[in-house]
Amino acid sequence: MTRDSRLLAPLLVVAFTAIGGVVRLLVLHDSLFADELSTYWVVSGRSFGGVISTVHTDAEITPPLFFALSWLGTRIDFTAEMLRLPSYVAGVATIPLVYLIGARTVGRWAATVGTALTAFAPFMIYYSTEARGCALMLALALLSTLAMLIAIDGRRARWWVLYAASSCGAMYSHYTAVFFLAAQFAWLLWAHPEARRALVLANLGAVIGFAPWVTGLIADLNSPTTKLLGLLAPFTFASVRVSLEHWSIGYPYQFVGLGSVPGPVGLALIGAGVVLGVIAVAARGSLRPFFQWALADRGLILILALALAAPLGEAAVSLVGNDVFGTRNLAVSWPAAALLAAAILRAGREPLRIAAACLAIAGLGVGAALMLKSENQRTDYRAAAAFIERSSTSRDVVIDASVLSPGPVSGLDAALGQSHRVLRAGVPQERDHPFGVFDQVLPVPEVVHDALAEANGGRVFVVSLPGGERVPGRVFTYAQLTNAIAAQLQGAHYQPVETQNYPGIIPVAVNTFEAER
Repeated sequence: MTRDSRLLAPLLVVAFTAIGGVVRLLVLHDSLFADELSTYWVVSGRSFGGVISTVHTDAEITPPLFFALSWLGTRIDFTAEMLRLPSYVAGVATIPLVYLIGARTVGRWAATVGTALTAFAPFMIYYSTEARGCALMLALALLSTLAMLIAIDGRRARWWVLYAASSCGAMYSHYTAVFFLAAQFAWLLWAHPEARRALVLANLGAVIGFAPWVTGLIADLNSPTTKLLGLLAPFTFASVRVSLEHWSIGYPYQFVGLGSVPGPVGLALIGAGVVLGVIAVAARGSLRPFFQWALADRGLILILALALAAPLGEAAVSLVGNDVFGTRNLAVSWPAAALLAAAILRAGREPLRIAAACLAIAGLGVGAALMLKSENQRTDYRAAAAFIERSSTSRDVVIDASVLSPGPVSGLDAALGQSHRVLRAGVPQERDHPFGVFDQVLPVPEVVHDALAEANGGRVFVVSLPGGERVPGRVFTYAQLTNAIAAQLQGAHYQPVETQNYPGIIPVAVNTFEAER
């Protein structure tokens, strides 16, 4: 490799990190959505100790590090952006970490390609802007790998300390880190016998550091939520295939199809890159040198082990226990998979391999751009709340018929705050605990009656989801729920006067009702 090419790679990494950071910053402003609402509930209105004790119960099934950092961020300002700040910082840091690991394992060219894929992948962008622990786990797991590789070369204690601390931190961020950490532990035992003593001592330190949370881990493993998630994502061929598709090139949520993100153009570019990559490798002629290199290269074997760690580990667990194979849970292996793909492509003939890499990067880049379109952003509760704030008075009442998650905070709650009385329809009214099977759901007529009594002649805003999605745990859809509310209001001499629609991955609408004059 020439001196110019050695200088070019770091410059490209800086550029990819900057662009990836800007894209993530733009997505960071989306409304809070889905599991983020659990984080909002855990962090809001609690002391630091209250956050940790709440996460320790089975009300939340992930470990506490992200929640602690998110709580610290919201001391500056309690906004969605500050709630997501740890993920954003970790997500941006992941981009150069991929390069640093790749440069030590699969070479600078493959490391640069893997870095670009990481910067532009919709999957990685989403988790870099989610108020949950996935991005933090990813950054800490990669840091542990980098520290391990440096420790092997330099044999200095401080790098083993960093390896132990970051491994422990990864486990405190998300339990699925265990598959990744186990793979790199096994690789080091095999590849570097001379480092076994330091490896065992470092991992013993990490285990001791995690030991105080073992009771929380036990509570999470026995939580009804863990079993429910397994039922929602059964370990079947169809489910595994879709999870792998969305993990590799798509959006984490499966109701946002690959036709939306990365879209037809993105899919065509990625497909062309894959085909051209195969041709580039085949153009080398005999594949024997490639396989000989692959079997002899310890760095490549490490990347292969890390790329397969989550898919194979979760498949094994799902075969004997709870179904844990899902798009989100595969996250920890994504950067290694990107480096593995780039390393395989590296064996191809130039300039075909360069063209193939550019096509794949461009395809993911199209997906990244599509994430900025309003219809591919999280459900826009912020816009709905802003409309209510502009249009309402203190006596007006809101009926929330758009609760997507199992509580206790809805997307509208997080966006609207406590400035209005909000009654829920279709789900329990409780906001002090996650929904349970014994929580009462008020009938629609009772919800409307209470809303009208509270409004006392004022307006009623009904926030709804106009699509055909089914209300959690109910046999009716959101559209049917909204129609039932409208019928009750009209029966009480309230008429619809305005409807505002806001696009998103699940569109939301605000329907305004006024009393007849």
